[in-house]
Amino acid sequence: MEKVYDSFSILPWHHPQWQSLQTGHTEGRLPHALLINGPAGLGKSRFARCFAASLLCTGSGEADMPCGNCKSCLLLKAGNHPDLFLVTPEEPGKGIRIDAIREVTGREVLTAQYGGYKVIIIEPADALNMAASNSLLKTLEEPVSRTLMVLVSSIPGKLQATIRSRCQRVDIRVPERAQARDWLEAQGGAGDPDLLLDLASGAPLLALELADPELLQLRKTMLGEFVSVLEGKQNPVDIAARWHKQELKRVLIWISGWIIDILRLKSTSETSTLLNPDQRRSLQAIGNTLEFNGLYEVLDEVYEAIGNLGGQLNTQMLLEGLLLRLRACYSD
Repeated sequence: MEKVYDSFSILPWHHPQWQSLQTGHTEGRLPHALLINGPAGLGKSRFARCFAASLLCTGSGEADMPCGNCKSCLLLKAGNHPDLFLVTPEEPGKGIRIDAIREVTGREVLTAQYGGYKVIIIEPADALNMAASNSLLKTLEEPVSRTLMVLVSSIPGKLQATIRSRCQRVDIRVPERAQARDWLEAQGGAGDPDLLLDLASGAPLLALELADPELLQLRKTMLGEFVSVLEGKQNPVDIAARWHKQELKRVLIWISGWIIDILRLKSTSETSTLLNPDQRRSLQAIGNTLEFNGLYEVLDEVYEAIGNLGGQLNTQMLLEGLLLRLRACYSD
């Protein structure tokens, strides 16, 4: 198992969900499966791993937190605790295959070696392919005592309904702006915290990632290329060839944000809800030349592409198609 514990801590906005699960554990009401879900950038993976550590810890941490010093905690830090399994895609963006599920759901594997809990974390759970989902469902239908399945997902709707119905949902929500801003400022990152949170739709970890000056410059450059394509000044195929080298999820989220802001600016003069407030002028100017209906159709395609992340996508062809259809919305 890879090393996944650099620290045993949860984030400030995790406390209500953490306390609820710990109370359930204390009272013997912990389910056999959890579905930890919420938007990207809220620390769902961190929450899942810390909760697993708290179940496996044999010491006495404060507030039901893992102590960090007992044998179990030391094994977790070293990445070789025998009662924790982490199931992820073989490559980023790929699906989770049935072999990975079978490896961790055999009866002999599901029994804890240390006599406590066995914890299996699957992330992102929405990357499970059909065969893997069906294999997991069989295990969820016949749970083993003191074995906990923890599914982590930003797109829980992609999971089979029968899997979702057998998991207790743990909803990680976007924190209040003041709490998110305080946390972000405490990290010592550069940039305007409010702008970064706007760009990240309020998700603090995404905002912290965006504090990277190079990433902010990349966004600015890509927005310029986006506008140039719509104006017919650059070839969509050439731009797609450059963009497909970037992380596809980030590119799609940026495109969706630009389209959403254009639609908002075409509908109202209110700018407090913009996702890209620093780019209002550019988006408003290009938006005046674009047709409503076409923009909505392309936005639906972007959402569909985001929902299909993890599948077999031809990234360059996808981006070419989106940019060409956006160009067709231009009506100057």
